[in-house]
Amino acid sequence: MPSEERIFGWIEDLVGIGYRRTGTPEGEAAAAYVKCQFEALGLEDVHYETATSWNWQFTSHGLSLDGEAIDSYPTAHSFVTPDEPSTFSTGPNGLTAEIVDVGRGTSLNMALQDVEGKIVLFDLKFLLPPVGFAAFMEFLWDPGLTIVEPSFFVGNPFITSYEGFAEAAMEAGAVGFVGVLADYFDSNKYHNEFYRRTEVDIPGVWVTRKEGARMRELMAASEGTPTATLELHGSREEAEARTVVGFLHGQSKDTIMVQSHHDSVFYGAVEDGSGTAAVLAQAQYFASQPPESREKTLMFTTFDSHYTGYQSHRKFVRKYVIDKETPYNIVANVTLEHIGKQGLTGDDGELVITDQPEIRAIIENLGPTLKLKLIDSVIRHDLRRTAILQGHVICPLGLMPTDAGFMCAAGVPTASLIAGPNYLYDIADTLDKVHREDLVPVTKTFVELIEAIDETPSVLIGVPIVPGLLSDLLFDFLAED
Repeated sequence: MPSEERIFGWIEDLVGIGYRRTGTPEGEAAAAYVKCQFEALGLEDVHYETATSWNWQFTSHGLSLDGEAIDSYPTAHSFVTPDEPSTFSTGPNGLTAEIVDVGRGTSLNMALQDVEGKIVLFDLKFLLPPVGFAAFMEFLWDPGLTIVEPSFFVGNPFITSYEGFAEAAMEAGAVGFVGVLADYFDSNKYHNEFYRRTEVDIPGVWVTRKEGARMRELMAASEGTPTATLELHGSREEAEARTVVGFLHGQSKDTIMVQSHHDSVFYGAVEDGSGTAAVLAQAQYFASQPPESREKTLMFTTFDSHYTGYQSHRKFVRKYVIDKETPYNIVANVTLEHIGKQGLTGDDGELVITDQPEIRAIIENLGPTLKLKLIDSVIRHDLRRTAILQGHVICPLGLMPTDAGFMCAAGVPTASLIAGPNYLYDIADTLDKVHREDLVPVTKTFVELIEAIDETPSVLIGVPIVPGLLSDLLFDFLAED
């Protein structure tokens, strides 16, 4: 069993690589690091699975309102040429246009404002707080009910209003946008994912809630029509995404897959240095056990393209699960993500980190015996502030906000650990945010679950679901060539 120092050391190494973005030297170094660790731990057939993804990056940006500089940060994956590599630029003098405030950025608001040819100012909203999953809760280990606090009702940065806004803004003819991070702490370093691969062909930037309020004051005080100048320069190029795969063979080809992702947008200590380290911890433990102790084969994977469209995940699921191009029959998936401290927003908007773990969930669709085993392990290893959620409902509805979404949607029984601290997509995700005290308890909990899955007949591992039942995840996946 790896020690806390050993597991944290893997996270330190990954953070030390730098911003591990897909298609960058740092991203490639992260994949190579995991591959070397797999090999050193004694895994077999260690290799890359590759997919074509995107490397979006900016070279410069800026924003001003009626000549006054506004502090901003580019909206990732904006200003692109749909389905093609592109070099984008607002020109040497930037894009200057009338700016209008459309509030939450609904289609109705933009129609009323007539945004054609204009830059729009809107409030980005985080749509899904932890309480939103309460209806799916099967079990909660939280002595003292510490989760019943204001943050239980605050949305996490995963699921937002951005996709709907962007589609409405483009359809209404807006030429650019400024997104106010209305539900965020005082930072504009919010590096969003490539949500549902929405091709946003207009430029955009993020501003803090305070800066958004200042912009609205300036607009209200403007003697004429308020005008903004938006600058964004950069490129989007095709990039090779590298998923790292390694095996510990068992007595059968029925395979338990252990998964996370090694890419990040900034330092990524919690997202997902902690998840990658958790996979390495499982690999170290099981590599130390005699091969004859395993009934099933173990597959360890860390993915790329988490922020750039999940191309790695979709290609992997097609190869291993849908088309069954390999001898490995994946009968269960364990996904490990985000072992982090709680992040709150202070009275003045500052980021506040507490010493307790962020509220987390294990989304699972396991059979009754394995479900009870998981609950027992969570209690014995005292994984406080942990809810167990009904994956057999969440997954078919397309509500799986984890790296395991495509595996689960394809019908693979899944247990996915996830938390949504507010700093995950931010430059603030640094080593001090890792909840070190939970690194070993999480490892032990999932070692015991994997051992129990190994002992369970494959047909009894999961609760049967209908893959694709109302699942936009799987429908999107199957629509890809």
